[in-house]
Amino acid sequence: PETLAHPLAPVGSCTMCHAGWPTAAHDAYRGTMMAMAMHDPMFQAALTIAEQDIPDIGEFCLRCHTPPGWLEGRCLPGDGSALQPIDYEGISCDTCHRMPQAAEGPLIGNARYTIVDTTERRSGTVSGYATHASAEDPFVASAELCGTCHEVSNPLFGDFPIERTYSEWRASAYNGPPASLDTKQCQDCHMESTTGYSSNTPGVPSRTVHSHRIVGANTLVPKVLATERPDLGVTAELLATAEAAAEYLKKAATVEITPPAPARAGQEFSFDVVVTNECGHKLPTGYPEGRRRWLEVVGTDAAGTELLRSGTIDPATMVLDASAPQLRKYEARLGSNGEYNYHMVEQNEILYDSRIPPKGFRPTEDMLPVGHEYPVLPDGSLANWDTATYSLAVPATATTPLTVTATLWHQTTTPEFAMFLRDENVTNETGDEWWRMYVAAGMDPPGFVADASATVAVTPPVTPDPTDTAQEDDGRGCGCATGGASAGLGLPLAAWLLRRRRR
Repeated sequence: PETLAHPLAPVGSCTMCHAGWPTAAHDAYRGTMMAMAMHDPMFQAALTIAEQDIPDIGEFCLRCHTPPGWLEGRCLPGDGSALQPIDYEGISCDTCHRMPQAAEGPLIGNARYTIVDTTERRSGTVSGYATHASAEDPFVASAELCGTCHEVSNPLFGDFPIERTYSEWRASAYNGPPASLDTKQCQDCHMESTTGYSSNTPGVPSRTVHSHRIVGANTLVPKVLATERPDLGVTAELLATAEAAAEYLKKAATVEITPPAPARAGQEFSFDVVVTNECGHKLPTGYPEGRRRWLEVVGTDAAGTELLRSGTIDPATMVLDASAPQLRKYEARLGSNGEYNYHMVEQNEILYDSRIPPKGFRPTEDMLPVGHEYPVLPDGSLANWDTATYSLAVPATATTPLTVTATLWHQTTTPEFAMFLRDENVTNETGDEWWRMYVAAGMDPPGFVADASATVAVTPPVTPDPTDTAQEDDGRGCGCATGGASAGLGLPLAAWLLRRRRR
């Protein structure tokens, strides 16, 4: 801190050349979570809890959320009370465009960034039309730049892995040779390319540019800020980000119901739901903070009689029914000394991690699934899909066909985490304010990711042959051996079925 001769420039200084047309970087960026990293009310509430747990640990969080503030030495006290308005610009344009690779190589995680101490801006392509000093630097378009912050370890507990998004990508098939069709950098997905202009400088040619509407899975906070903070002047941009994130979720996974065999009335029926991760990291990834995905599975017969429901959420409270039969969730749970909790700066143990691996995943020990298994493929990688088996009892009166549907849902956060931020706060109003905003926003209704359905024929129940006396013997004798000639032939159907069940 406080060593830059050229501080990071205000975001507004970029608007002269990078705002005002459909592919303008500034216009898309200003509604993203990168731009809102310090305005995020959920982050502010979480920062307060961290400060309560360990005073001034908040500086560790603010390194990522406000590089301008940290580089200018305003992140102490750790509660952010010394920050100035410019520091609320979050991850500003200059943060990334003045960030080269460190001389000793990429420094992954915990905001260990290097900043060029000139006004030169760096990008993946230099057009030659820029009115400021510029340099072509492949680091800006690399996953390593994203890994600067999207990799978080707790240094208080031996660099305990809180977030491993970058490492998950690095251990996947998407970190491959340039010739591989699987190979992708973070920017290839989160900053999709399009054709347009990089600036409004006269003579700049149309070319491939990357959208700066940087989207992930956070559909909640942009909507909250659009409603709660009209003073920011970016309501339309925030809503556009929320809408883009909702669409982006639909690319994250696929759901398939394996073609099941016909069901038999009066018997148990089973089928598999396969969820495949199409992301370059775990599904979901990032700091858990309550984020989760889960399957809602419903089975009905042709008359609409419900035979199975699993994974239902209460629309009034957004509480997921954990007692539902065969519930399948994808989430990580961190804690301290065997106890699940949300105190990020105290966490030192992964208690559970059922998140689906990415394609070609060869994890190190700190990224292995915990409490959930994924098949090891012949090439040594973990499967990037999960197979969940469901069963239901088909009544003897069931009408054909059965219909089974499976829907994969996403939540940015949960009511449990929101209540934690509210109830644990004994310092200020940030927890109460976040709870109020969260409730006003509908408590984060589930976002649709993918679904599948299948119809299954129901065949009639097996009708026993009353002349087949051999099937009546339950091993204890049916009377035939003692001369009871009519013992089997005269057995009522209900008693016959009961003996079948005993067998």
